[in-house]
Amino acid sequence: MGIEAAVYALSQLNLRNKIRDDDFVDIMNHVVTPGILLLAATATYLTQWMGEPIHCWTPAEYNGHFQDYVDSFCWITEMYNVPMDEELPKIEEDRDENLVGFYRWVSVLLLLQALMFKLPHVLWMSWKGVSGMDPDRIIKMAEEGDMDEQILYDDDDDVEPIVEGAGSVVKPVQKAPKEPKESKIEPLVHFIDRRLRFTARRKEDNPCSKVDILNKSSGSFLTYFYLIVKCLYPFIIILQFVLLSEFLNINFFTYGIDIAVKQTDWSFWEDEAVFPRIAMCDFNIRQLQNVQTFTVQCVLAMNMFIEKIYLLLWIWMYFLLVITVIGTIQSFLDKILFSRHQIFIKKFLSIGQYVDHFWPPRKPKYQPARDKKFQRPKEIFQYLSSKEKDRIAALIQQDSFQRMFIEDYLQADGIFILKCIHRNTSNMAVIDIIFRLLEHFMVEKRLVHVDDDDDDIYV
Repeated sequence: MGIEAAVYALSQLNLRNKIRDDDFVDIMNHVVTPGILLLAATATYLTQWMGEPIHCWTPAEYNGHFQDYVDSFCWITEMYNVPMDEELPKIEEDRDENLVGFYRWVSVLLLLQALMFKLPHVLWMSWKGVSGMDPDRIIKMAEEGDMDEQILYDDDDDVEPIVEGAGSVVKPVQKAPKEPKESKIEPLVHFIDRRLRFTARRKEDNPCSKVDILNKSSGSFLTYFYLIVKCLYPFIIILQFVLLSEFLNINFFTYGIDIAVKQTDWSFWEDEAVFPRIAMCDFNIRQLQNVQTFTVQCVLAMNMFIEKIYLLLWIWMYFLLVITVIGTIQSFLDKILFSRHQIFIKKFLSIGQYVDHFWPPRKPKYQPARDKKFQRPKEIFQYLSSKEKDRIAALIQQDSFQRMFIEDYLQADGIFILKCIHRNTSNMAVIDIIFRLLEHFMVEKRLVHVDDDDDDIYV
């Protein structure tokens, strides 16, 4: 029973967060890279405290507790590196030129690096809701609305079979009609519409807000704040190279190339300059009033492991830098260029024209109260004549109309939200939201012709 319960518990785990407002490059920076760094930090920490990271050579007469004391003392103090083919410096100041002590702080630095990569995402998660259009809430509502509508459509197609006699004909009988459910898409569209119209009015009342892109009512706060966060990732990667150069006292920008140049015999890989396997340690022993200085030779076995970690990290950092720079440039082009916005909107407008759900048969002008109860607000596409439908279909394909719809109504943040919804839901959900926003926009701009008797349906 215990195994079955554990298997059932694991099956209920949802390891994938379906709500994502970031792209592949963001995930590589704030999810994959911190995971790699935390794994390396854990490995080095366990090597230090559960293995034998250092072992110093002492004369045979000094054994037992003296050996433990030497190992512990040399581990917590800085040692110095002197190659075997060179003489040991007799002056103490000369021994301080090649100090070795970074290995004690490798796990701490790796942890700090992981936190640095996580910082931009934390900043984004903390401030993205300031504009009033929290992508997480909007995507969740769109996802739930999309699932509800799919279930509703599936239920409408269900039939209840009736069998008459043995080997007789099966007669499908339609199930009893269900009460229409209120779609979650509609309140979501109303929320987005109110926010977009609010920012549009603020921009008209305060022209300076168009220049102040970080104004939460500018209609582009979410977009430009996202781009600022995107720019932090390549900056942090370059900062990592600088930090590791100072920490290891090398040029980490060319570290991997230098190793490739030095290694002529891959069967014997050793780097005595940066990651020495053997280091010298000086310590003093007080015997009564006399202080005696001892110099011992210590083996740093963990440096072989640390060296491989930093080589792999160097390769990963350059790979990450390349894809991050390319991804950041693509994000700027995608979020700023109007042509990219128009291509995105035009694609869904074109697809939606061939979907019967958005161009249903014309409803009568006067309907029973029950039908009007479940009618979505401003549902103009269900009250259009064939001639009016053709006129609107031609209108929404015009570049001038699309420019007005994008720049005056959706604005940069509206496009950003729609792309986030597209990344997390189906194409039908995006088309549904765009067409419903289109209805609100056309009613507001009075771009659709209706009779005065039909005004009550827009209330």
